[in-house]
Amino acid sequence: MLNKSTLSTLCQNAIKASIEAGQLIQSQVDQPHDLQDKQGGYSLASQVVTEVDYQAQELILKHLRPGIVQYDLGLLTEEAADDQSRLHKDYFWCIDPLDGTLPFTEQRPGYAVSIALVSQSGDPVIGLVYIPDEDECYSAIKGEGVVLNGQPFKLGNSSDDKVFHIYMDSSMQSADYFKAFTDRMKQWAKAENYRDVVYHVGFGAVRNALGVLSHANACYVKFPRPQTGGGSIWDFAASRLIFEELGVPVSNSKGEKLALNTPETTFMHRQGVVYATTESISEMVLRLEF
Repeated sequence: MLNKSTLSTLCQNAIKASIEAGQLIQSQVDQPHDLQDKQGGYSLASQVVTEVDYQAQELILKHLRPGIVQYDLGLLTEEAADDQSRLHKDYFWCIDPLDGTLPFTEQRPGYAVSIALVSQSGDPVIGLVYIPDEDECYSAIKGEGVVLNGQPFKLGNSSDDKVFHIYMDSSMQSADYFKAFTDRMKQWAKAENYRDVVYHVGFGAVRNALGVLSHANACYVKFPRPQTGGGSIWDFAASRLIFEELGVPVSNSKGEKLALNTPETTFMHRQGVVYATTESISEMVLRLEF
């Protein structure tokens, strides 16, 4: 077990790493980038990578390597092969150096740096997200709440409490159940006396999750599907802890804890994900089957 002091030190190192990587990313946002293909999931967003992804990853590892050696930590990072150390070490760093590569290359919001320290059981104990274009750093240590840019973060009162916001991946729009889904959302929103339903499409998974927190009534949903993909452990590890520390719902599509260390794959397509601002919204989504 890592004690509180050690977790605090590791978290501070990760904050520095995420900000430095995020500043590099933001300095390159208006530059041309060579899009390279990689083995990803079923969506275009999961199959593109740039030189900036690799540079950001190396910057992060520069900060984290001493702690990896000192505390015998494992490592899982998006732009490197899974060395399976996550299955044998007590804890592993789980890194997405640039989540939302597609919006980054298209010079629009939706990208972020995500770093989490996850136990072998698949539970995050440190989670942080840096949003380069907004210069916002969310960090959390298990049991100690959420911090935004050095100040305690609490969910605020949103002025749009009569609007229901739904965050989703672009690929969901082409799913065969998409019309049925939007019809159900419209019916539910009407029954709950919402004035409108607003869809947010085109962010990476990390920004989708954090986007939910900016509204009184919102969710981010991904349904299970047979195709390989659906995001990977590093897309959800940090945001899971942030939601847990805020006391708002986050789960897989069965209402269970998001499993963040499944031995057979890093992909999450069999689980699905549900992030929500309220229990009633989460329960409504969990009843859906497509």
